[in-house]
Amino acid sequence: MKIRTFIATASLVASGSLVAFSGSAQAALYTTCVGDGGAVTVSNDLVVPAGKSCTLTGTKVKGSVTVEAGADLVAAGATFNGAVTVEENAYLDLTDTTVKGTLTTDSAFGTHLEKSNLKAVDTTEGFIYAVDSTLGGNVSTTAGELYVSGSTLNGSLTGADNQYSDVYDSTVKGALTVDGNALGGVFCASEVYGAATYSGNADNLQIGGEGVLGACAGASYFGGNLSVTDNTANSVLDNTIVRGGLTATGNNPVLVVGELTRIRGAVTGETAAAGSAAAARKAAPQDRGADLAERAAERAAEARADAHEAGKSRL
Repeated sequence: MKIRTFIATASLVASGSLVAFSGSAQAALYTTCVGDGGAVTVSNDLVVPAGKSCTLTGTKVKGSVTVEAGADLVAAGATFNGAVTVEENAYLDLTDTTVKGTLTTDSAFGTHLEKSNLKAVDTTEGFIYAVDSTLGGNVSTTAGELYVSGSTLNGSLTGADNQYSDVYDSTVKGALTVDGNALGGVFCASEVYGAATYSGNADNLQIGGEGVLGACAGASYFGGNLSVTDNTANSVLDNTIVRGGLTATGNNPVLVVGELTRIRGAVTGETAAAGSAAAARKAAPQDRGADLAERAAERAAEARADAHEAGKSRL
């Protein structure tokens, strides 16, 4: 593995230059990684240079982590004490990893999280695929793809202007907002304890139960109010308990409410007859999560191969 530590003055960091210094009052210490890294502790910030690949196993980073444009970072059993930033077309793959700062992506290729624990997630473009993970704080994704399965979100979850925002077998302890998704979204066998809002979405919305996006065997639960408004999507609400009220206004077509839905509060707006849901179930199911998982696996495999080759070339 090629791990080098640099000290750069603030002005040189801003201009993208690197230079070795010692004793500078304004110096900032950081480490670059190209190749394979093991169970070591990096006492400062870690940078994966643009276009390069780094794989880490059991590594602890005390500072922040930056994955520069077009770079790849694949980590397993790692601990990152600071924030993690993933830049344009870069890729982050975390398994059994803890991130104590906020994960931020900006036009990244994507982020794969499995059995990992993160303080908070803020993504702009790129996909986020989270499985069997715990996400603290508030999680927000914009202009990408969002797929969450078997996970716990300790704050709110927002999917705005994505291709889609899908939640399976997960718990959202805060609010849920799905707004302006081009391909709608799925909420399956999951729970939300704050208010939930679906607004301005197109294509298809499947909230509990079965629908055009496939079968959902388990029941869903909304602990507060559920608002489904101003959607052009084909929308189905079924096999769900809504502890608060339901607002269903401005939807075209109108929201279909299935016979297994229980709404404890008031219903405002227009809904379709329960029998209309049966027709929606005849459509072919889509497995968008499988597609994201495949894309993540391909990028991770490429990253591991590149990182291993880079390490070998310097032995």
